[in-house]
Amino acid sequence: MKFAASALCTAGLIALSLAGCSTPNTRPQALLKCDYKALKKNAPVGGPALTSVAYGAVKDIPADAVLMSDSVLFHSVMVQQLNTSNTAGGTVQVSARLANCTGEGMSVRARTAFLDQGMAPAEPVSAWRTVFLPAGGMAVYQESSFSAGKAAHYYIELAPNL
Repeated sequence: MKFAASALCTAGLIALSLAGCSTPNTRPQALLKCDYKALKKNAPVGGPALTSVAYGAVKDIPADAVLMSDSVLFHSVMVQQLNTSNTAGGTVQVSARLANCTGEGMSVRARTAFLDQGMAPAEPVSAWRTVFLPAGGMAVYQESSFSAGKAAHYYIELAPNL
């Protein structure tokens, strides 16, 4: 009887820890990918260049999503939910519920870039914030724009905590 109760408890804990990592309505989550073949193919030759014309060397990132700079992080943390809301002052607040899909506590750094309708920066990128994620648990990251009426889109960057 003790063994059955212990097994049932263990199965329940595993199910609960995995539940945060299997939400079907998760919005885009992207891994930053650089294509060095495209960079080399499209790089100017014959002297120094002031601007890069290597289009396609860095894959486009989706707007209104979370971008991860590290493949280990991409396989360890999942975005369970993304929300945006307009504040009373006309600014935009974004929040991301992050799930730690590992068995160990970890911390990540997060920051947000708010973009205008044309996908240009609406304001400077926010400061990095540390977010602690308990083992198999979740945490919420929130950021607000400071310019009223300018932010139409955003992306949140996640990076390993150094």
